[in-house]
Amino acid sequence: MNSVKLEYSKSKIDKAGDQLKDQATTDANRTKALDILSNWRDVHATSLGTFAKILKTRSRKINNAAIVAQRLKRTPSIVLKLKNHKTMRLSAMQDIGGIRSILETTEMVYQLLNLYKKSKSKHDLFSMDDYIESPKKDGYRGIHLVYKLKKTPSLFIEIQLRSQLQHIWATGVEVFGTLKNSSFKSGHGSQKWLDFFQLLSSVFALKENHTVLNQHKSVSKAELIKMLKNIITELQVVDNLNVYTAVYKIISEKTEKGRQGHYSLILLNSRENTISLKTYGSSQYEIAAKSYLKLEQEHFNDKQINIVLVNTGDLKKLEESYPNYFMDTKTLVRNLSMIMLDKFI
Repeated sequence: MNSVKLEYSKSKIDKAGDQLKDQATTDANRTKALDILSNWRDVHATSLGTFAKILKTRSRKINNAAIVAQRLKRTPSIVLKLKNHKTMRLSAMQDIGGIRSILETTEMVYQLLNLYKKSKSKHDLFSMDDYIESPKKDGYRGIHLVYKLKKTPSLFIEIQLRSQLQHIWATGVEVFGTLKNSSFKSGHGSQKWLDFFQLLSSVFALKENHTVLNQHKSVSKAELIKMLKNIITELQVVDNLNVYTAVYKIISEKTEKGRQGHYSLILLNSRENTISLKTYGSSQYEIAAKSYLKLEQEHFNDKQINIVLVNTGDLKKLEESYPNYFMDTKTLVRNLSMIMLDKFI
């Protein structure tokens, strides 16, 4: 794809971020702010594609079945992050352009991390966070690498490395967030559900021979599993997943004949229980981006509509890469069922 030209100064980008998080912003100002955000987000796309190719090559050296996907951060996620971090500027946000590698085991994750540590790059490794050995308080695990690109304007690309179990946990949080209309990943919502995800994170960690969360370190393995089973029963987690996610219907709009799907625009409608999917060829990024912006403008204040533009390079891997956007919880349910039957660990 051709590189996208930045049309606005960083001061205008930051002002747009301020307007988007301000509920008192007029419709006209919000529309302009969304235009600015969309352009700034699109500027990340070219570099994101280059980083994704490198990540795919390195991931397949470690794990041939590794899944690599890329996405541009959704507007609601950007706005929520700006609201939660009062001093953050839109122009300095580090995960607008994000790529992810999902490998079978945590051992493979660390092997891939070592490849990055040993490899030279013309870009600066701005930060590295190991959320496997030092998980977030909510239970999130994975490794995040943030690169600051040596180009003008300066921008960041985030790389996430996860094991399959860590990916199941993270996407499960998003699926339940959609079902319960709460941002569990930001620490909002029912404390019982937050407790469930923390317990699940620790039990998944035991399966992978890694440390449990701090609040669970004084609890035995048997007691931890018992606590998780109790809360799964109390919240009827498996039943909730099976009932709610089964009603979602996928509406797919195919690309023109002869074009290989490359970009996928997904609209998850929790009100009508539908998932609309439109795919675009590798040369159709600008068309996809315009459609993305139009949908975000139309549904800006609708919390029951989730829209995202993603790229896996392989449509067959799309649902596996982003099960949360397809309300696909089969793998999570299978693991929870094994826990309930004492067959997980």
